[in-house]
Amino acid sequence: MKNFVIPMTNADFVVTDDDATLVEHGNTTTEGIMLRIQGGGFQFGSPLRDQDLDVVSTTGRIKYDAGLGALQMTTTPIIQSALSFPLQTPTILTSAAGYTMTATQLLSGLIVDATNTGGIAVPFPTVAATVALIPGWVAGTSFLLWYVNTGNQTVTVATDASTQWTMVGTMTILTTTTRVFLCNILTGVTGNVYSLGTFAN
Repeated sequence: MKNFVIPMTNADFVVTDDDATLVEHGNTTTEGIMLRIQGGGFQFGSPLRDQDLDVVSTTGRIKYDAGLGALQMTTTPIIQSALSFPLQTPTILTSAAGYTMTATQLLSGLIVDATNTGGIAVPFPTVAATVALIPGWVAGTSFLLWYVNTGNQTVTVATDASTQWTMVGTMTILTTTTRVFLCNILTGVTGNVYSLGTFAN
């Protein structure tokens, strides 16, 4: 079979023996790939260009942002038929003198603190530092933080030095208890931290 090209207004449809490619006008074949079907596989875009895959409906969307390397799902909830398994790396601390929580520690989702000398204060990282580690974040992005106090002193979490977080509810974690917080991002520099409750370890 010979190769042939079907020209269109802004693209060409190129067909070869084992390859069908939709190519934008004004670009090279590699840079301008919009869609390729080859050997039973599909390619959207080119590794040399920032092209996104966006599936939109009236109730939500699923979008892969190539520039951010992030998959976003909005509006429509996901209903699963089996268990989900979050990936968490616990942050283990012995913070005798207190410390400022880092964005990496906050986003670990689980802090185990064996404080052993005196009550301590733990300021949050800024919202700006936090969203810098969340590819593709949007307003409303939220996550849980489980703070486990295995030590013998009280820990009190607080807003950052720039007060970008608004703390809502009780922020203390008593000795041998766990408190759960919901962190809700409003903008790139503002967010709320809600205390959801506490229970004994």
